[in-house]
Amino acid sequence: MLVAQPLSPLQSAKSHYGVDSVSQLSADQLSDFEQQARQRGYTEQQIDMMKRRYSTDRLSRVTDSTGFFIDSLPPEKETAEDTTPSDSIPPPKEKTIPDTCNYFGYSLFENVPDAFKPNAFGPVDPGYLVGPGDVLRLSVWGEVEFQYELKISKEGKIFIPVAGQVYVTGIPFEQLQAKLHSILSKHYSGLASHPPKSFMDLSIAQIRPIRIFVMGEAASPGGYTVSSASTAFNALYSIGGPLVSGTLRNITVLRNGKELAVVDMYHYLVSGKCSTDVRLQNDDVIFIPRRGKTVTVRGSVFRPAIYELTEHENLLALLDYCGGVIPETNIEHALIHRVVPFQQRTPSLPKVEVVDIDLRKTIIQREDIPLFDNDTLHVIPLSYDLRNYVLLKGAVRYPGMYECNGISLHTLIFTLGKPIDEKAFTKRADLIRRNDDLITSTIIPIELERLLHDSSSYDQPLRPFDEVIVYEKEVEKPVDLLITVDGEIRKPGIYTMSTNHTVIDALIQAGGFTRGAYRKSVDIYRLRISGNHYDTITEEFKLDLPDPIDFIDSSRREFELHDRDRIVVRPNPDYILDNYVILDGFVKFKGKYAIHQRGERLSDIIARAGGLLPDAFLEGATVTRDKKRLVVNFTEALQGKSSKENILLKKGDSIFIPLRPNTVLITGNVNNPGLFSYVQKSRVRSYIDRAGGLADSSKVILLTAPGGETKKIRRVSFKNPVVQEGSAILVTKKIGRDKSAEKQGPSITEVVRDTLAILASAVTIIGLAIQFNK
Repeated sequence: MLVAQPLSPLQSAKSHYGVDSVSQLSADQLSDFEQQARQRGYTEQQIDMMKRRYSTDRLSRVTDSTGFFIDSLPPEKETAEDTTPSDSIPPPKEKTIPDTCNYFGYSLFENVPDAFKPNAFGPVDPGYLVGPGDVLRLSVWGEVEFQYELKISKEGKIFIPVAGQVYVTGIPFEQLQAKLHSILSKHYSGLASHPPKSFMDLSIAQIRPIRIFVMGEAASPGGYTVSSASTAFNALYSIGGPLVSGTLRNITVLRNGKELAVVDMYHYLVSGKCSTDVRLQNDDVIFIPRRGKTVTVRGSVFRPAIYELTEHENLLALLDYCGGVIPETNIEHALIHRVVPFQQRTPSLPKVEVVDIDLRKTIIQREDIPLFDNDTLHVIPLSYDLRNYVLLKGAVRYPGMYECNGISLHTLIFTLGKPIDEKAFTKRADLIRRNDDLITSTIIPIELERLLHDSSSYDQPLRPFDEVIVYEKEVEKPVDLLITVDGEIRKPGIYTMSTNHTVIDALIQAGGFTRGAYRKSVDIYRLRISGNHYDTITEEFKLDLPDPIDFIDSSRREFELHDRDRIVVRPNPDYILDNYVILDGFVKFKGKYAIHQRGERLSDIIARAGGLLPDAFLEGATVTRDKKRLVVNFTEALQGKSSKENILLKKGDSIFIPLRPNTVLITGNVNNPGLFSYVQKSRVRSYIDRAGGLADSSKVILLTAPGGETKKIRRVSFKNPVVQEGSAILVTKKIGRDKSAEKQGPSITEVVRDTLAILASAVTIIGLAIQFNK
């Protein structure tokens, strides 16, 4: 069996002082740790290594399928060739404890469903006390049949025909049923006969309302109207419960100024029992005092939270409320963080202290420990120090953790682990063993073949922390093939295949051919090998396939695939998926037309469509190919197949025959642009004049024919060609130049003016100088 060994000195020091890192220990605490380590036989070098190891924020721990945790020692690299760090065990995800705790029980009053609220109508429980305002429904059937709804009067009475007035106030509902049955049996003998010939039923048709008051630390204090079936629990639900500052343990119900009951919500929350609940009556008062002694529980318990304890409750009660400790708890050590109560404080002692307790005495011996208001109990999780284990990994059927006591290497690998014959690499396995410093590790190579056949002399016992790795055959060379399948295949990609697989096997794994695949042959490309290296030259093979393919033909297995081969399936040149053109506009039968023979031309499609309609405008017809317009003269194209305009059609072409427009479009730099009616044999100048003539700065006239051909007409020569129906005339405008940009430097006038001014000034100065010398 797997057992937990004693903690190391540093682990004991961290657990004792409640810290997570060596850096949090004081100088005195570190000195105590070093002294304990020396007493247990650790060298100074080992002590230094452990201090560096535990200086991180937390221990690295791992877990396997058994659920045990293992300390993973982060090793240091060695310079020797036969040693290496053992980093094969990844650190696990540790359980985290929330930093904040919630107050226990108060969330019960959030979002209370209507099912928990009291009903205004029956049925009621047998102990319900009827009173003024209740409406009873009395039903009798059998020899006699009647039903009455009887409202209890202010005097507490009901009136029953035949029986008269009956006093019912304050009688429990179950006893009231027996009382009315006895009264009616005197008047209806069938109710008292055996067997009875008449039957009676009593129910509450309407429950009377009552007025109560909720005071103290309540979410919504004040007066409330509730049904008379309400209890203290119902009333607390309806008002949202106490505030966090209010108690859940000592809720008082007052009736006529006297204490009727004390409601403890913890009994209901922990055990589900409502023994302290009471039914409310008119003018009852629910008083919620301030919360009493409060203690926080953190750490390794089932319900970490903030709990309220009564005056006489202590640690035993607190553990019951929080659900007890979980199995992974260090019950030998727990901490209480305490603010010293007022009556125990002295000037010479600290006001805050930590109390170390032994939970074993409380849990096992039921020894109670007193607690005070505002105490915080820290229950410390168990720190695992599992040592008597070995790990087996790799190509074995049962890898994992095993007990190392008395187990040998041969037993671990061949008896317990059982290597996988088709995967295990039998030439070598590795035993990774920790050195004496428990930090570094050494790799010991193992010959599996020799260990299997010569276990008596080659076998060796295993030690704690040993790790054995059985490698797969792929460490020596690849045992499979990586084959790429491209082209007209259903699932192209890279496939891992066995060494004896063929092209047909690869085609099957890739999902088979697509509809447009060429099935008679495939191309195989293979990297040429020169010595032990791949060459840059690629070899090409063409493999003919039978039609139809025989997928189990053994003769086809002669061509074996090599690693990194690429199989390419070519498209079938005779396969056409969608070979249609679209014909729209003024033809007799528009729509999609298939190109059913090679060399089909424009005139052929229009002829198959039944020809043109009378209003078709051939000069403006268009052919669109790949979203671009083809300029085609339809008139010449339809004159004969030999015409150069009678183009060959391709898949996806779109043909449009428009309606005869009887207009000419004039746009651009004219005074009145727009659509003008077509006049036969009218020329460009005539249409421009109809558009109000050219505007200022006109430059070039562009004449675009209906078929898309455009001619440039300059104003200087201004040839005046005839305009065809459906044409467009565009008059461009000259681009104005920026006058401010043209003005560069001063003008000639400015230069002459400035020069004369300078000469006049010079003559004046000279004259003054001559007068001064005289």
